[in-house]
This record gives sequence, C-alpha cells and structure tokens, in this order.
Amino acid sequence: MAHKMAVTVICDGHRPDFVSDETTPVMAALARAGTWFASQRGIFPSATRASSASIATGTHPLAHGLRGNSMGLPIKGGFEFHDAGKPEFFETYRRHYGRMLARPALSKLVAGLHGSIIASNTSPGAAFFHDSESHAHMYHRELCYAPGRIPTGETLKTAAGHAGDAIVTQRFIEALRERRPSSATLWLSEPDTSMHAAPLGSDVHLSALAGVDQLVGQVAEAVERLRDEGHEVLFLVGSDHGHESVTEVIPVERRLFEAGFKPALEGPEIIVAPQGCAAFIHFGGTSAACRREAADWLRQQPWVEEVILGEDLAGLGQIPGDDLIAIDMAKSAGSNRLGVPGLSAMAVRFDETLSESRRECGMHGGRGRFETNPVLMIIGEGFSAGRIVTEDTSITDIAPTILSHLGLPLTDMDGRPLQDR
Repeated sequence: MAHKMAVTVICDGHRPDFVSDETTPVMAALARAGTWFASQRGIFPSATRASSASIATGTHPLAHGLRGNSMGLPIKGGFEFHDAGKPEFFETYRRHYGRMLARPALSKLVAGLHGSIIASNTSPGAAFFHDSESHAHMYHRELCYAPGRIPTGETLKTAAGHAGDAIVTQRFIEALRERRPSSATLWLSEPDTSMHAAPLGSDVHLSALAGVDQLVGQVAEAVERLRDEGHEVLFLVGSDHGHESVTEVIPVERRLFEAGFKPALEGPEIIVAPQGCAAFIHFGGTSAACRREAADWLRQQPWVEEVILGEDLAGLGQIPGDDLIAIDMAKSAGSNRLGVPGLSAMAVRFDETLSESRRECGMHGGRGRFETNPVLMIIGEGFSAGRIVTEDTSITDIAPTILSHLGLPLTDMDGRPLQDR
C-alpha cells in the first residue's frame, strides 16, 4: 500500500556556492524543482559526527550530548582523548554516560510506521550516532545490521571517496525498493573527502562534485519511481556543514605546553579535542586552576579568532562546563589561490609539520561564514518549485520537517518544520 516517505541525501561538506548548472547540474535542477534554503546553518562545531546526531535528533549538542568529532573524557588526573569517529567509541560513549544520545533519533520515532534505512559511507561514529538506539536497517562498511543492532552478515567493501559512495548508493536504492521505509537516509563521503585532500576549487574538488551529483541523480530517479507507485515522497538533498581553506595548522596542545600551562606534553592535565577549525580544551588535574589564565593567553594568539569559556557554551547550543574552553580558529578575509572565499586556521594537538600539506585544502568545524553554511533543498509537498528561503534555517530543522511530512508528532526538538517557513 502506498504511504508517505522521506528520502534524504547528505553530501558531506558540500557548499551552496558550488551548486550550479556547471558544477552540479542535477542538484541545480532539483533546487529549481523545489525550495532552496539559502541561509541554512550548521551547529557548533561544524563537524560531521555531532552534526549527524543533530540531523537525526533535531537538536543541538546541548540536548543530544555528543560534543564534537573528538572528545575529552575525564580520567584520574585529567582527561583522555577520544576520536568519536572510531567504531569502538560507540560503546565507550555508552559505558561512560550509561546511555546513548539523550534525545531520540528519527529512526526510533518512525519505527512504528514503515521503519527506516540508513546507508552511510562516512566514519562509523557518524553513521552509528545517526541511529544511536539502533532502530534502523544500517548499511555501513563497519557493520550492517537490522533493528536491534542484529548483524545481517552483509559486507560492504567500501572506503571514503566516490567509488565507495557509488557502492553505498546502489545498496541504498536497492533497500528503498525492498523496504519502502518511512525514512531513508543516504550519507555520502563526497565531496568532503576530496575537499580535505585538495585545494577548494581544484580539479580534484570539481571532479568530486560531479561524481556526487551523478549519485544524487540516481537517487532522484529512484524517488520518481516510488512516486509513480503512489508514494508521497519528500526528497531532501543537503549537507552537514561547509568548508573553508586552511591558512595554517596550529598544534594547540603543544603550544599550551610550551607556554607553561601543561606540565607534561603527553600528560592528561590539559587535553585538546580538535574540531578542525575549532577546538575544545579540557582542563583537569594540576592544570585546572589555570583555565582563565590560559583563556587570556589564547585571546592574545594570532591564530585564535574567539575564546569561549565553557560556562558560556550553552548560548551556542553546546554542552557547558567549568573545566573547558572552546576556541574558534582565526579567520582571514579573501580567497584561496583558486578564488574560493573562506579562509581559516586549523587546530591539531601536537603535529608541527602539517601546514604545508594542508594549506588551501578544505577544513571545517569552526564558526566561519562558509563552514557553517551547508546545502539544503527540499522537493515535495509543502515546498514550492523555485522558492528561495532567505531567513536562517538549521540542520536541526531536518528531522522535524520529516516528522511533519509523515504526520507524526514532534518531540522535544530545537528545530521546527520547514513547511511552516
């Protein structure tokens, strides 16, 4: 029996100014066929793993609980660094907090209808936190599972990049035909993978855009077939964040050690959790008392744009705390050598050698204009063809928009349905 469906494609890291008839003709045509959201906004940090949780739950990190791409978790004498993208972090997070995300994901909210599927070629953390309580059918290279996190035995031999995206897209379309779920999400690794590896605007970047545009076209064709069967499909194409070009790479944790705030370079007293063009700095042990002095020192550094004390983070939708500082890395006016605007310094923990290899390549995570402006277009009921919405919208609006389309009540979300805009 025909029913309402929502199909979402996330093109990781895509920027609105690269949607055009020349670079992405399929997406440009889809934008004209539906509503284009010109002032779409990401979260802080503008990083994939926390953004995935925000898209799934319709909330900021303050509500769902996943701070960023990496995190510092407390241990004796300070903190321990964790990469939230690693497959093992999913269980580390559960053990530490005694739960998964603090707000339900879309996959749980639609389980009583026709369920959900998620096909992802991003990191395990980004994929699994999109379905933190394991209500979906998941297709990922690390693990394919049925609801309840029951392994299906299926193996996807993919890696980040276009070839892996193409495999995952094909499996996603097959699952759409097999299951006709209420909610279906395809998360592509491109153009983010290529944007990190090459200068923005380069042939590598433009080739990645062409490849992802082709895959979006394949999903668009599958959506039309579902509509021909009588399903009322809401089709969303977007990204989680944008990108800016790297100007320099700063080993923030090393600099804090050199300035005398951290007694041992590898010690737990101060741990930096880089978010690309931003970072969280955790203070514990013998260094806890120097947090405000360190904040004053950071404000004087030319590679820092803004210092936010942890107790003030709630105003950015982020988890507050009196044991940390957040920094946004320095932004520069102008463009890279290929004429692409948006320039930012990048944070790492220790490595002194990355500036030359990363300069002019893409990065995100901070609060710059281009890294916080992802793509969004919606085609379907309630979204007029050719309409452009210029007021600010958010990636937290995606889940409530899908719930509204499916006729389900909204839970406690930060976002609101975009049908009302």
